[in-house]
Amino acid sequence: MRLLLLRHGIAEDIGPATGHRDAPRALTPEGAERMRAAARGMRALGVAPGVLLTSPLVRCRQTAEIVGEALGLAPREDDRLRPGMDLDAVADALLEHPGAEAVMLCGHQPDLSEVAADLTGGGMMEFKKGALAVLEVRAPRHAGGHLCALYPPAALRALAADDAEGVSSSPRR
Repeated sequence: MRLLLLRHGIAEDIGPATGHRDAPRALTPEGAERMRAAARGMRALGVAPGVLLTSPLVRCRQTAEIVGEALGLAPREDDRLRPGMDLDAVADALLEHPGAEAVMLCGHQPDLSEVAADLTGGGMMEFKKGALAVLEVRAPRHAGGHLCALYPPAALRALAADDAEGVSSSPRR
């Protein structure tokens, strides 16, 4: 199975506007615009998950809606993807979609790095806001997969710009 791990886009800072709480933080206008461009980059790459699951927190839902619109998918909230998600939560979520060839999960840091490290048996990786990791997973357990690609958000946006200009973003073989 192909597992796509997506970190939410740029969100409001924690502070008076959000009541000093983390959960209600929304994407900023810049964050939403950057995610739209990154989603176009994902489409240019041929990213095609059969399932798009998201943390129920506002910033993740908004990110998943933007990406889902670009990829033609309706995101589904999954409470297990809240901050604190671990490999067991991911495994449980994936078990509910046994026929899916590719599943995208929209979540939070440091959870995404920790899950990727657990799956690959490797170290932590940098997940900037809006980054996408692509893993091939034989089994959702420790060292049960390998990293295929890690796309920083700027790279995804560049792919979208190349695609808009008619430049092929397909990898050369």
